[in-house]
Amino acid sequence: MFVSVPPYSVKQPGACHVKKSPNAKSVPQPVAAPMDTPTMSHSRVIRMPDLLQMYPVGRTTIYELIKMQKLPRPIALSKRARGWVLSEIEECIAKLKAEANNK
Repeated sequence: MFVSVPPYSVKQPGACHVKKSPNAKSVPQPVAAPMDTPTMSHSRVIRMPDLLQMYPVGRTTIYELIKMQKLPRPIALSKRARGWVLSEIEECIAKLKAEANNK
């Protein structure tokens, strides 16, 4: 038995959300902007594994740098999850690398 499913009920990656209004025409609206756009980089949040890829040191060293105020404190994403604003981390890592090159 074949059941036909309307195309608007299937969510696909990159699909637009369509407002449903009885009196207005359907207007596609983007669900979310891609994270790699320049305007979104200031608000992108990264987690510990991403931070460790950007600055390959141990977790303990990351927390020591936070304690020494050389890296920003993580922000709360949920009750247990923490993350860092990407632009702040990029600035701090650039400063740390500059300090290391000056020594």
